[in-house]
Amino acid sequence: MKKLFPVAVVIMLITILAGCGQKAPDMPFETGSERYEFFKMLSDSLDLEVMHPDKPVVLIESSGFNIWTYDIMPGLYAQLSRYKDNLKTLPMAQIKATIQRSASSEAEKKLLAAKVKKEGVVATDSTVDAQLEQFFQAQGGKDKFLKIIEAQGFSLDYVREDVSVQMSIRKYMNEHIEKELQITEDDLKAAYDQDKSASVRHILFETSGRSDEEKAEVIKKAESILVRARAGEDFAALAKEFTDDNGSKETGGLYEDFTRGKMVKAFNDASFNLPVGTISDLVETQFGYHIIKIINRKKETRPFEEVRAQMEMEMKQSRQRQAYIDLLEELKEQSKYKEHFDLIEC
Repeated sequence: MKKLFPVAVVIMLITILAGCGQKAPDMPFETGSERYEFFKMLSDSLDLEVMHPDKPVVLIESSGFNIWTYDIMPGLYAQLSRYKDNLKTLPMAQIKATIQRSASSEAEKKLLAAKVKKEGVVATDSTVDAQLEQFFQAQGGKDKFLKIIEAQGFSLDYVREDVSVQMSIRKYMNEHIEKELQITEDDLKAAYDQDKSASVRHILFETSGRSDEEKAEVIKKAESILVRARAGEDFAALAKEFTDDNGSKETGGLYEDFTRGKMVKAFNDASFNLPVGTISDLVETQFGYHIIKIINRKKETRPFEEVRAQMEMEMKQSRQRQAYIDLLEELKEQSKYKEHFDLIEC
């Protein structure tokens, strides 16, 4: 069977399933160690008390487990420790967003791992070994790989267990979600008749890691820029001045000829459903709020049979992503999933 769900190469603390009402896990490093001092500095110098290494805090709770700050500290250290000498120069919004992403990723992995365990799906030792061998080769050999993960505070056993969990999740998705990805000839022909690609300019107003009060200010600013854009000001110039998307800032917010389904859903829907030449209302995604101007759209010019296989692959990948999102939402609802990211703002 074709493997649809690639293993994410993320070196972070292995998820260990815990029961309801769990007590705080043990501190993942020794008091006074380099890692301990790093999080003490993060707490004291940046006023992020929630990350103090002596005070474990629940960031996400559910009926099956909690995600504590201790659970994500090893992974956070791997991501942020290279900035330890100039941590204060990092935007606070970036640090808070990193904390939120780490907690969300750990929680989602636990939800999926619990589901996979319940279904009795387990990756074989040989497939885990093969994946690890690919990691070794990518880093120039096992010894070099070990040095990298040990410098981040991880052992090979941690990494192996993490890979096993992720490959078990992938195996489950391949075997149990595959039936939802079946594509008919009518599906393909309908997709062929739709616009294939879109070109837009956009202005991003980032909200990741911001408090409710800060988000309100971002929305107010975005609405004022939307008024100016719709009044006829040069959209590219507005994007260069105001967008938080560094990837498109210098090109005036331009994303050119991206295919349907390439962008996140809300951005994609606006890009392919609004009339060419119009400017959207504020479009919210996980990145923040966007103002999108539709520049152009194009249909497929090649014969249907020539692009049929590529279309089928892209449609399957799109449905795969949506199935993954839908499964996570279902598991969150079942587990009474609740985030406490407001604590990061304290």
